[in-house]
Amino acid sequence: MKTRLIFICFICLSAFSFAQKSSVDFEIKNVGITVDGYFNTFTINADLDASFELKNLSGKITTSSIKTGIDSRDEHLLEEDYFDVENHKYITLKSTAITKKTNTTYNVKASLTIKGKTKTITIPVAVEKEGDKYKITSSFEINRQNYDVGGGSFVMSKTVKVNVIYYQEF
Repeated sequence: MKTRLIFICFICLSAFSFAQKSSVDFEIKNVGITVDGYFNTFTINADLDASFELKNLSGKITTSSIKTGIDSRDEHLLEEDYFDVENHKYITLKSTAITKKTNTTYNVKASLTIKGKTKTITIPVAVEKEGDKYKITSSFEINRQNYDVGGGSFVMSKTVKVNVIYYQEF
């Protein structure tokens, strides 16, 4: 009986470790040390046509859902000099043009709004079938100072690396 219970627990844990999970993660260097984190609450909408080509992409992140592993740092990032969540509750992205590069990759020109400032960026996006879902991924960099996040700090990098993984049902 004990062996059976251990086997069942092992199977359950294995299933959870392979679960597909959408995420919006970031990295930035601060005093030469890489600080990473993620946003807990977000929505992504990817419109695919009948031949499964990407036609539209948008996203909305709840800024206050930022997590870096240190609560006091997270609270500081919510303040006016960083994300100013009292006045700017969301980070948004809306595609304005999509160019197909290969069967599974695209260049997406989009309006990115952070802290009330909107800039046009171009990001690479990949769309792959995985079972009964689409896996949509993108890795890109932004300059935090373009959005007035973190001021003119000399010890914090201007470059923020962003990684997005999103699973969407067919």
